[in-house]
Amino acid sequence: MMDATEAMALTRSARTVDAGPQPRETLRGAMLAPDPLYKQVKNEIIRSLAQGEWKPGDMIPSEPKLAARYGVGIATIRAAIGDLVAAKVVARKQGKGTFVSLHDERRSVYQFFHVVRNDGVKELPVSDLVSVRKARADGDVSDVLQLPRRPRSPVVFRLRNILRVAGTPVVVSDIVIPAALFPGLNENILRKGGETLYAVYQTHFGINIIRTVEQLRAVKADAFAARVFGLPPGDPVLEVRRVAYTFNDVPIEVRRSRVETKNFYYLLDQGGAR
Repeated sequence: MMDATEAMALTRSARTVDAGPQPRETLRGAMLAPDPLYKQVKNEIIRSLAQGEWKPGDMIPSEPKLAARYGVGIATIRAAIGDLVAAKVVARKQGKGTFVSLHDERRSVYQFFHVVRNDGVKELPVSDLVSVRKARADGDVSDVLQLPRRPRSPVVFRLRNILRVAGTPVVVSDIVIPAALFPGLNENILRKGGETLYAVYQTHFGINIIRTVEQLRAVKADAFAARVFGLPPGDPVLEVRRVAYTFNDVPIEVRRSRVETKNFYYLLDQGGAR
């Protein structure tokens, strides 16, 4: 899957984009805490989300109710919610309220899919499961997923998946997830449980993927990718190595993808509001 150097690099990268340290003081003692008050509130909301107090699709309490709950002003609540909206953890719906984001929503699918046709059009991918099996995790994956190695290597699910755009295979992925977090996972759930794998994780196992860390490089197509893409073996493709995280920076998935780049390219558009 990945060597030790790559695993350590991904882990280091993850630390640089951490959502922020957990509050060291109570909210009412914020004057003594090193973090701005709104970040402490944001972390408290994240803690409640991680504990399942508000589930995907649920509306979270109104700003006045959250302000009363945490003993802070409305402006602080708005700043905390604003951070969570920017991270797509929650979504505001005009005239309705703020809701925990769903991975089945179109906006959420695009959050983690960055492949665009050469003409600039970005279309929703369709997931096509190739295989799923249980296996023992190798050492590097265990380290990245923070799994114990003793007394035996932990059991993981290994998935192979193809993403197609308008019927054309665009991405081939090999995915590893801890079996302990996905009890009862099987081929039927993966095929029929949601539009994307992250929707399956969320809907059937209560696991929300909220951010990813990726490394990109050019590589030679392996035999499987070359066959799927209709390329001569050894032709160049883009390789994307990803670690996906849920709340509190817990790693959930290691993914190695190969992207067909003759008809598509990788686009990552980041920045402030427009």
